[in-house]
Amino acid sequence: MLAPYFPPNDPQKFASVHTVFGASNIIRILQDVGTEHRDDAVSSMVYEARARLRDPIYGCAGAVCQLQQQVCDLQSQLATAQAQILNLHCQQANLLAFLTDNNSSFGKGGETADYDYDEPLGSSWTDSPASQVTDGEKDMNVLFQFQEMEMFNWSRNGK
Repeated sequence: MLAPYFPPNDPQKFASVHTVFGASNIIRILQDVGTEHRDDAVSSMVYEARARLRDPIYGCAGAVCQLQQQVCDLQSQLATAQAQILNLHCQQANLLAFLTDNNSSFGKGGETADYDYDEPLGSSWTDSPASQVTDGEKDMNVLFQFQEMEMFNWSRNGK
């Protein structure tokens, strides 16, 4: 009954399963499982037995917990990378808008736009008098608000 699943060239396979489950339990498990699933049952018993021998307290549950922790860590790294990509896109859009704005204003007689470089970017632009805020600045403010909202959604949803 056990010979097809525990070849003689791999005695450790049977020894580990026998140590953890015992011969009678191995036979009972294999009899309860259909013949088409016995190979999978033996593979599972071998994995669990080796995990139990490595970690007598947690066994394969310890391995599952470690894998879940790795998934959480990788999701966190992914969210950080996505936030960095969003930040780079924002910087690129700012630079492009700045260059486009300056190129178009220099082409009209050398006048430059009325920028206050000391003022931080963000919602404070909407508080400026309408005569000083250009359409490009309004568009950029909307873009900033959208990107801030996307970053908040990513961090909140863990995506």
